[in-house]
Amino acid sequence: DALRGELANLIKADPDFGPTLVRLAWHSSGTYDKMSRTGGSGLGTIRFKEEFSHEANAGLQQAQARLESIKAKFPAVSY
Repeated sequence: DALRGELANLIKADPDFGPTLVRLAWHSSGTYDKMSRTGGSGLGTIRFKEEFSHEANAGLQQAQARLESIKAKFPAVSY
């Protein structure tokens, strides 16, 4: 519940952030490369430079950075 509250506070402070979170999740899944078996939602690889370098992921690095304060408060939560 505390984690949900932190996310809710981010979204309340900036209502445009909710759709950005959906886009972040969508693009995290969409970066999966079948040939190399890399990317995708598993292990939160979108947070790495290689994934953010994909043109389609432009601007998502700022969204991920805003989530780092929550990750620091809840280290048991995976990426």
